[in-house]
Amino acid sequence: MAYESRDVRAHNEAQKAGIRTTGMDIVDPSHVLSTLLCPRTPDTDEPAKLLAQAIEASDRFTANTTVCLEVEGPLPIPSYVKDALENLNGYPVKLIVVCDGATTHAPGPLLDPDFCQKVKDTSPGGTLWHPIAKQPVWG
Repeated sequence: MAYESRDVRAHNEAQKAGIRTTGMDIVDPSHVLSTLLCPRTPDTDEPAKLLAQAIEASDRFTANTTVCLEVEGPLPIPSYVKDALENLNGYPVKLIVVCDGATTHAPGPLLDPDFCQKVKDTSPGGTLWHPIAKQPVWG
């Protein structure tokens, strides 16, 4: 699916709530890293829905995308980030979450195992880009 006007709206609405796109890094022809910076408390009544829409929009922007959610502040992961995974409704996305120096994918310190599994369950398979290790990892 291609990036559309609804994706522009999704990113704009997320930004208004404080969920910011911090960049898109073209690592190599097989890996693009799109990072969403997630505040502890977004300024919206529906943060999980907005985040899920921004994740989908980021994924559709270009092929070979890994969407990275960089959660601000210390652990634990805010509940809206967890709820956003449910709001994806089976949408397949290569996703990695980073919070307080830990991630959902090895190498390095890992987040809660149940949360890591939920994130991995979103993946369509293949490799994704690990933003801390700066290497491809299996999704």
